[in-house]
Amino acid sequence: MGIRSFISNMIARDNYDEVMEYLAVTETQHAPMFEFDNAPEQLRELISMAETPRSTERSQWLNDYADKAWALPDGEVEVLLAKDHLNVVRYLNRFLRSANAKLKQDGYFVCAFDTAQKRRAQIFSRYPRFFAYIIYFFDFLWHRVCSKIKLTRRFYYFCTRKVRKVFPRPEVLGRLYYCGFDVVSEQYIHDRYVVIAQKKREPSKEQPTYGTLIRLRRYGKDGKLFNVFKFRTMYAYSEYLQTYIYENNDLDIGGKFFDDYRITEWGRFLRKTWLDELPMVINMMKGQMKLVGVRPLSQQYFSLYSKELQELRIKTKPGLLPPFYVDMPETLDEIQESERRYLEAYLEHPFRTDWKYFWKILGNIVFKGKRSK
Repeated sequence: MGIRSFISNMIARDNYDEVMEYLAVTETQHAPMFEFDNAPEQLRELISMAETPRSTERSQWLNDYADKAWALPDGEVEVLLAKDHLNVVRYLNRFLRSANAKLKQDGYFVCAFDTAQKRRAQIFSRYPRFFAYIIYFFDFLWHRVCSKIKLTRRFYYFCTRKVRKVFPRPEVLGRLYYCGFDVVSEQYIHDRYVVIAQKKREPSKEQPTYGTLIRLRRYGKDGKLFNVFKFRTMYAYSEYLQTYIYENNDLDIGGKFFDDYRITEWGRFLRKTWLDELPMVINMMKGQMKLVGVRPLSQQYFSLYSKELQELRIKTKPGLLPPFYVDMPETLDEIQESERRYLEAYLEHPFRTDWKYFWKILGNIVFKGKRSK
């Protein structure tokens, strides 16, 4: 790139409308659209009104609809609309829990928010690219970091007269699942991201974390669930989207989820270098894992395995170095067969099997550069 091209690139601004058209396609690529069966008439009417051009009449109709629904007693609402977009709600989980309480079982909750990608598009369309990178960096620190860390959260709200949080799409979807909803539709309406969720259960009582070090519930020996320690590679609340991602994305080569948008850019680097798994040493020190062994699986992923292999898996501790790196299987069936061979050999000759697998895994990773996706 020549100097003139570099300067032109640095003073250029993104076209906001073009970026939003791009996001409307990419952010909903693996999302269910509003085409599900047996939707109540008032939900169809609500979405139809929301899709009309912006006007004073449209805003008034939506506000009146939201006010009437929220005024009804708990447990009696069939379709509920969030009057404000979620970015301005200070205590979002508390708000989503109250929405869950308002609805009947299988009732629908409609909400909208501005995604982090839209926020970036706004900044890069407003300022020359050189300044946009700087502004975006500090905007990220202020709205997405300071608003969530305990040490700075109070200071953030003290300085911010009007709450204007910035949410990545996976975080909002994960919060909805955490608060007892299933997502049935995602789409952009105008330039705002709209989600239709359905009440399926009571909100979770687990304590989610924003921290760098996270704890994930996984199956261990004897089928007991334990907390696996890892460095965060996904957006907050992503762990609650496991089933949703599987239903809409399926599995890719190597058994991972295809096009998993929950993973951050920093997270992809950590995964590629295995740095995200270093905290599992804590699990080894606590006697919950060993060095070589099958991966510790989530409840959702564990349910995909055959009953025979499930019973075989829980006879041993999971490991930090899985047999995956010996065989490099590509499909779920191949992964199960690879693990079955290892487990049967391990149960017959524990030390000899782990010793042999350790050196094969080390050789494949270090000298042959084998990686999982």
